[in-house]
Amino acid sequence: MPRDITILSPHVVDALDLATAARAVDESFGVREIDGGDALQVFAAGGEAVLTVWTASELTVEGEVERLLPDPPAVTLPVFWIDAAAPLGPEGERGVSVALRLALGVEATCIVEDD
Repeated sequence: MPRDITILSPHVVDALDLATAARAVDESFGVREIDGGDALQVFAAGGEAVLTVWTASELTVEGEVERLLPDPPAVTLPVFWIDAAAPLGPEGERGVSVALRLALGVEATCIVEDD
C-alpha cells in the first residue's frame, strides 16, 4: 500500500515543476507521463517509481477542503488539489522528499498521510 500525499497548490503543477523538485532531491531522477498523460511519475535511475502525481482538480467551494481532509490546513480558494502517492520503504521516502520539495517550490501545502 502506498503512502498517500495531498498537495494543495495555488496553481496547477506541471512537469517542469515536478522535474525541478525531483532533481533538487536527486540529480538522477527523471519524470515520465503515465496513464495516458493523467499522471506524472518520478523515477530513479533504474526505472523504479518513487512518486506518482495525478492531474490537479480545482476546488472553489467553501468548506470543500474541510470536508475532504480530517485536519485541514488553512488555504485560500481557489486551490488546486493534487493527489500523489509514494511507495513504502526507502524509495518512498525519497518520493516524499520530492513531494515536499515540490510544495515548497510552488508555495503549496503538502500533507503526507502516515499510518
